[in-house]
Amino acid sequence: MTHSERTRILVAAGGGARWIERAHDHADPVTLGEMKPPSVPHHQGPPGVSFESAISMRHGTGRHGLADRRREAFAKDLADLLNNQARKGEYEHLVIAAPPRLLKAIRERLSETARKRLMAEIPKDLLKVSNHDIKDWLRAPGIL
Repeated sequence: MTHSERTRILVAAGGGARWIERAHDHADPVTLGEMKPPSVPHHQGPPGVSFESAISMRHGTGRHGLADRRREAFAKDLADLLNNQARKGEYEHLVIAAPPRLLKAIRERLSETARKRLMAEIPKDLLKVSNHDIKDWLRAPGIL
């Protein structure tokens, strides 16, 4: 990889996301932006459950609970962002670090352009790891 090629690193988890990039004038990667997960509307009672009007029975209405809906909505937002950045040519290589379920949900929504630039996946929650310390995780697969 030449120094002119940019590697965008998305670090995401349920609590939010940030995208970082190696800067040539800094020893540590720099944060380019951050995103919080979207709010998903709540329903009365547990997600995916309806209540019988005549008696106290409950019935399942679907297989996705609130956490699943929140993860899917967040993955869509993050993939849309990465797809837009790839379309604009803002990066040549992409690395995604996220817990396995979120990582899979993001990957499934990546455009062909973004998917071709995906060079590594780290199935781990590194959101609370500082940019300085994240370098240790990125050196292992040869990213930095």
